Amino acid sequence: MIKVAIFTEGQAELIFVRELLLRLVDASKMWLQCLELLSHRLSDVEFEHRCVDPDLFFLLVDVHGDEGVLSSIKEREINLVEKGGYERIIGLRDMYCEQYLKNSPSNIDNKVSAMIIDNCESVIQSMRYNDRIKILFAIMELEAWFLAMYNLFERTNSLLSVDYIKNRTAVDLKDKDPEKEFYRPSQELNTILNLCGMQYKKKKGEIENIAKNIAVTDLVDARENDRCEHLGKFLEEIRGIASGYSYE
Repeated sequence: MIKVAIFTEGQAELIFVRELLLRLVDASKMWLQCLELLSHRLSDVEFEHRCVDPDLFFLLVDVHGDEGVLSSIKEREINLVEKGGYERIIGLRDMYCEQYLKNSPSNIDNKVSAMIIDNCESVIQSMRYNDRIKILFAIMELEAWFLAMYNLFERTNSLLSVDYIKNRTAVDLKDKDPEKEFYRPSQELNTILNLCGMQYKKKKGEIENIAKNIAVTDLVDARENDRCEHLGKFLEEIRGIASGYSYE
């Protein structure tokens, strides 16, 4: 059995990864466990998917904070590999953080993004099992990936077609690369949902309501014309792990 641990910045990232795995990986071959880390203690998150004799085991851990992703992995890497038998450890976090605000308070700056990525890579290289560890980023927030899935919103609410959103906000989601256009994608997402009387404040129910509607075709939409480079890197990582056990 292949064992993979994925540490996420927050519940939005955990729910996204959970739903992504359920779309991409054969559910009859996968065991999926979700935990959260609070005050250095792990506890169950209410969702779990089990199967008999799984080929893949995914452990998803919400660490409740962007800086906690790498530090939590560093603290646990030896136990995960030597006692747990994990072959791959992945971190997923937003690029938007205090360090980014300090260096670029209002604009996406590729140099700042590269600096943060390089700093994380330096820490990983100092770790014992660095060849099994990878940190991936959503630029600037995970919600950029939702915005790239432009057909997703009409399934969330029938009013929110691409044309309706364009007419009301002057934003053509088909024509934008959200990883390059939006400094705070979560705010753009809230603006769109406000059009039909909904809101997005990163609450669990709001995230679930969007993520449950993700289809594999949305991943294709998000990557068309080479959009969302960092989503592509995350998808490549997951598909590499799940090769031979996927629906695709």
